[in-house]
Amino acid sequence: MDDGFLIRQVLGGNRNAFRLLVIRYQRPLFRFLGGFGLGQAVTEELAQEVFLRAFRSLAGYDAGKASFSTWLFTIAKRLALNEGDRARNRAEHVPVDETAMPVANASSMRDPVEASEQAGRVQRALATLPEPMRGTLLLAYVKELSLEQIAQIERCAVGTVKSRIFRAKALLRAALVTSEDPS
Repeated sequence: MDDGFLIRQVLGGNRNAFRLLVIRYQRPLFRFLGGFGLGQAVTEELAQEVFLRAFRSLAGYDAGKASFSTWLFTIAKRLALNEGDRARNRAEHVPVDETAMPVANASSMRDPVEASEQAGRVQRALATLPEPMRGTLLLAYVKELSLEQIAQIERCAVGTVKSRIFRAKALLRAALVTSEDPS
């Protein structure tokens, strides 16, 4: 069943169809929100809020403008940015959730402690990236969206998306090299 079919079912009164959309998108959404450096509890709350807002606004969703996943992740990004702003305004330290974003090659490592440490370094390095770059990088590598879909979410040109990804990768690489340097 594609998203369009499920959305039509929901709009026709079948609430169980929305559960299928939640099941389909909950894991990618958790990974995406986790990349913003929010704690696990906050990430879970935000994910629930994303789905609640999507459900309430589903009648206003226009498949001609964006895919459902793009629309959903746009809601998620806005909520995550708002939460980050609120946390900074309260001058609270939001701990980095080191398990929220898996490292691609962590499963190939023999030592689970090393894998966990590397995941933590990546998560901390991501948290240092300026927001436009971090969000774009997460959309590209965690959600695996196309450049065009990311441009829709970010409301910018595809060239800007490419530039942000390039710069974010360079900054991330530099931060990781610095975090590995024992001196």
